[in-house]
Amino acid sequence: MALREENFVVLHSGSWNIKAGINFTDCNKPPTLTIRSEVGARTVVPEPTPEASEEETPAEAVETTATTPAADKFDGAESTEIKVEKLEQDGGETSEDTQEQAKEQDSNKPQTVYYCGSALTEALQQHPESEVTVSTPIQDGIVKDWAAMEALWRHVLFRELGIKRSRNASPVLMVVPSDWTKEEHERITQIFFENFNVPGLYLAEEPLMTIYGCGTVSGLVIDIGHTRTTITPIIETQIQRHAIVSIPIAGSDFDDYLLQLLKADAQLVREYGEPLDLEFARYLKESGVCQVLGRDEKENKNRAQAEYNGKKFTVGSARYKAYNPLFNADLVGKRVLNLVEAIHASQLACKGEKRQQLWEAMVITGGSCQIKGLQSRIQGEIEDSLTVSENFGEYQVREVKFLKVPDYFPALKDSIVHAGFLGSEIVAKLIFPDPRNYINKVDYNESGPSVVHTKTF
Repeated sequence: MALREENFVVLHSGSWNIKAGINFTDCNKPPTLTIRSEVGARTVVPEPTPEASEEETPAEAVETTATTPAADKFDGAESTEIKVEKLEQDGGETSEDTQEQAKEQDSNKPQTVYYCGSALTEALQQHPESEVTVSTPIQDGIVKDWAAMEALWRHVLFRELGIKRSRNASPVLMVVPSDWTKEEHERITQIFFENFNVPGLYLAEEPLMTIYGCGTVSGLVIDIGHTRTTITPIIETQIQRHAIVSIPIAGSDFDDYLLQLLKADAQLVREYGEPLDLEFARYLKESGVCQVLGRDEKENKNRAQAEYNGKKFTVGSARYKAYNPLFNADLVGKRVLNLVEAIHASQLACKGEKRQQLWEAMVITGGSCQIKGLQSRIQGEIEDSLTVSENFGEYQVREVKFLKVPDYFPALKDSIVHAGFLGSEIVAKLIFPDPRNYINKVDYNESGPSVVHTKTF
């Protein structure tokens, strides 16, 4: 089957949000869709069907039975087949009767319904809060709930992007973190081919896509996410896995720390008049009121005007301090490296003759990278800790530079947070026209999920 460019899909899954896009005839555009990585789960117990309507029961059950976790389907697939095989060996009518009884028992078992995106909002309005359990499938960069993760992917592909499963002609480039294991890669491959019926799949590593989006093949990617910050060196398209450093300081810590500072601002508390919560702090952090001061900048003593939920108030010096835990982990009670120490640790693990190449091609990305002044502060902290010289030397650091999206992508050049998505779009356009470059259905049918280790990256 020939794959058409307008059907290519790029999918980024993160702890905080999931980004997706389709139709990359023009790469100069942001993701088609960005939604929170939240999934609601509700357990439904089917009502017993009266004997009078016994013949209608199977048809009605197909229409009304809630979605069951795909992960359970995979784990139970083999055991189900074995059970049927044994029944067939027992022979004839007994086998058929027993299968019907098994189906009836399954239809009476509690089922789990999953809600994502706008459907989750509606479910929380329609059902009591105690009935809908909301969670994030990815926690600390690892998939903790595969059934919920699949429900989220299913929602994005079939509801948000409008793809038809039965005649799916959309290959998927799935962007994954560098530390996901072989088992996780295999599980993704199985889900997408067996449950989503994709014609093709390619797994791409997130830091590498970010570097490509900045128009280069070497660099140091600093990804400041929701629960962790990861520093990944890349040299000539090769991720230096031994030199990856991850610290548990990220967006959620900034929110918590900022909330503490805001609660200590008596004037703000009085002006707002209601209890302050994490949503308030997060909104303020992302509203443009907050910023990170560079090493030579001083605080503006005047209070800044802000508004939230129709209430107006002023914010004091707390607006300059939200990101301080990134440079001093003790502020949030964590005994870990700060960002600059982590960058040095990552650099020192690379070959000496390659370090200058990395210092001159640094990228700050991730959902928490967009606050004003962050790059300037990081650059200042690094330069203060380095012996920078204009003299030529193989190991001498001459300059610290940061990359950005090239100017020939005008719609994205000021959005470094979309660099990884741009790199993914470019890679999708390069690999999907040629079946040798990605996993297709023939490959999967021949080798199963393990094919992901030989036909990807």
